[in-house]
Amino acid sequence: MPQIQNDFLPGKKGTDFHYVKYGDRVYVVYRVKLPNGKYVNMSWRIEQKDQKALGVEPGRIQSIGGAAFRALNFFGDASELAMGGKDVHPFQQYLSKLRELHGSVSWMQDKEFMSVMLMGFAENWTAAELQQRLTRTKWYKGRTDQQRTWELETNPAQRKSQINTWGARLTDALDDIYGPGVSYKDSGIDPKQINQWAEQIASGKFGSPEDGFAVWMQGERNKASKIEGTTAWTERQQEVESQRAFMNRPEDVFEQIRSEAMQWLGPAGVPDRQTLRRWSEDLVSEKASDGDWQKFLRKQAVSLYPWLGPDERWEDRASSYKRIIEDELGTSVGFDHKLLGTIGGMDANGVPSGAALSYDDFARAVRSTDEWWSGSKAKEEGFDLFNELNNVFGGIQV
Repeated sequence: MPQIQNDFLPGKKGTDFHYVKYGDRVYVVYRVKLPNGKYVNMSWRIEQKDQKALGVEPGRIQSIGGAAFRALNFFGDASELAMGGKDVHPFQQYLSKLRELHGSVSWMQDKEFMSVMLMGFAENWTAAELQQRLTRTKWYKGRTDQQRTWELETNPAQRKSQINTWGARLTDALDDIYGPGVSYKDSGIDPKQINQWAEQIASGKFGSPEDGFAVWMQGERNKASKIEGTTAWTERQQEVESQRAFMNRPEDVFEQIRSEAMQWLGPAGVPDRQTLRRWSEDLVSEKASDGDWQKFLRKQAVSLYPWLGPDERWEDRASSYKRIIEDELGTSVGFDHKLLGTIGGMDANGVPSGAALSYDDFARAVRSTDEWWSGSKAKEEGFDLFNELNNVFGGIQV
């Protein structure tokens, strides 16, 4: 560390900071008031070579015992305070340093989240108590588990790399969907839009990145299939032709439409066997067309699940929720898992809200089940995201 040349400590001695001595070491201590009215002691060690420049007279400084020493929270060497100047409080300097290390992530900018986190470490909350308090903040509630992990545990370089990787993957996927005949740029898709999609997918806004990519892929494929000349449009025409050839086999048709009904309507919405049998017979005898069947499925889907998009199947949406269940329980589940029947949100009176549950609310619902509490993740759950702060609030390192 460079030697201090001038008295530069921010604030006023005796009011904003004071000096203490423990053994042969001298520290400058700032008291920072927390939102709950309590204080945390932030301290920086002053090397012997710097004491004169700061007006420190070791013989006239209060000596403290071991208990008081352990109550201090060590933030480094006093020479580091020179970076901010006399007008910048050391605590603000420390937060600025964290922002440089972690990048411009939202949790660092959120006053409520940071206040709760600092109180937890300053007051020696357990990991479980800290987690419980943080889950009540608006920042926490407004993000999925994947988003929180992405912002809290991934450094800026990694985030940028992931966004670039997903951007390249999205671009390749668009090239495949649209094909050589039609450019996706003609549909208004530009690099800025692709970068925005990439960040949303990488951050876990739509669940795990792979789930988010799958949902995005299905949506873009549906859009492109309506544009004549695209690869997706050609593939759709081929599917229609294959379907026509398939329609002369009644039993196969029955199993096919049953499978399609499961995909579009979910286990709870599949029509009874008699209805499916009537549809299969009408399709084989050409009393009804495949278009009639698809129209029926879409109408039923909208009626049962108003939160689905016009060309979105229940299974497409449920796949992300299925992955959440598997991540939380640590085991594979089928689309018939009972929790997948609760995707639709309810208002305070228990009436369907017309919107799907957020991924975060659904994850909390999974965690409230006996199945989750008896699993391994409940035992392992805890916040180990703040190792650096934990070291700081664990006491002075000498």
